[in-house]
Amino acid sequence: MKGREYFKQKRIDFTKRYYRELAESKESGKLIAYVTGFLPSEVLVAMDILPYYPETFATIACAFNAADELCQVAEDAGVSRDLCAFSTVAMGSMYSGKGPYGGMPKPDLLISSSYTCGIHVPWWEIMQKHYNVPHFIIDGPVLSADPEPMHIEFFRSEMKRLIAFLEEHTKRPMDMDRLEETVRRSNVASDYFTKILELRKIVPCPISSHQLCGDMFHITTLPGTEETTTFYEELHADIAERVEQKIGIVADEKYRLIWDNIPIWHDLALIDYFEGKNMVFVYETFFKEYWAKRMIGDDLFERLARKYLTGWTNRRLDRKIEIMEEVVRDYQVDGIVVFENKGCRAYSTGQLDVAESLKETFSIPYLAIEGNMADPGGHDADKVRRMVDNFQEVMRGRSNR
Repeated sequence: MKGREYFKQKRIDFTKRYYRELAESKESGKLIAYVTGFLPSEVLVAMDILPYYPETFATIACAFNAADELCQVAEDAGVSRDLCAFSTVAMGSMYSGKGPYGGMPKPDLLISSSYTCGIHVPWWEIMQKHYNVPHFIIDGPVLSADPEPMHIEFFRSEMKRLIAFLEEHTKRPMDMDRLEETVRRSNVASDYFTKILELRKIVPCPISSHQLCGDMFHITTLPGTEETTTFYEELHADIAERVEQKIGIVADEKYRLIWDNIPIWHDLALIDYFEGKNMVFVYETFFKEYWAKRMIGDDLFERLARKYLTGWTNRRLDRKIEIMEEVVRDYQVDGIVVFENKGCRAYSTGQLDVAESLKETFSIPYLAIEGNMADPGGHDADKVRRMVDNFQEVMRGRSNR
């Protein structure tokens, strides 16, 4: 086995190369496009445009303990800290020029989506006024179930509009063969990532939620590249070997949990605290319902549509409950942690309804934690850990019935 540190170093090296390429983009002639989370960035990769995620920058700022300062800068500029925490951190960097890796690089293009999060478009409009660069909005339907043919066709037309926009600003046509290959590689990487998550159905769970918070960086940043595909192929082989040798995250796995929402990026040590209590996260809606997508379809546009139209915030409540019922059964879940995320209200809508439904159906308890995914202001880590201690007692009491 190569082990966790091996993949951590690969991720560090990848991140350094990526930010170096961003810094040298003017010399290389590559354009930088700010993109919202969960839109078809394979299209950009195929055109040698560097996709850049301000949302991911916010998570990196948390890792560098810079998020609180950037939130304060944004608040001083008139941005409320009650908005999306990713936007607050990113706009703090935009206004100050500060942050990890020299802050956010200046974009050449802005591309936002309307179907995943209500704040994406207005946030990108603020950045358009600041940077004075072209802004493209890709639209998509809100789904109650899996996409129907009319949804696929609509999103196909939107992706073709996006390609036309990129062709206009790069002054070169899309190479459709290259796009086909990019989507193929992206699908291979997504398939490996899906298989990695599915290995967590096995007891003991072979990979930590904390590790996945880092190991998802490739697939969210540059999908469709050979390096990204190779990373997940290697990672899958490594985790499969852990399963074969029955090596778990902790020596004595007692309770298997769901984490519902985005991670608390400024307190990932909370995951370790749970594990220290022999409580292991085996499923997170954030990983599975966004990035572990098998891309099925007759052509590349359909495959991209089926990937990007099925994010968690684009699901209705009844479908979320159906999915989570399958998860409880398949992953042998003992309890749920509901992160009531004030930094992303769209994600948090309906969470308690899902948890109550699962509690009623399966008699499993849940712990509700209030907080913010990227703004550490007001976060009481000690209080949260006392809540975890109490939840452990609840789990023990349930085990002793």
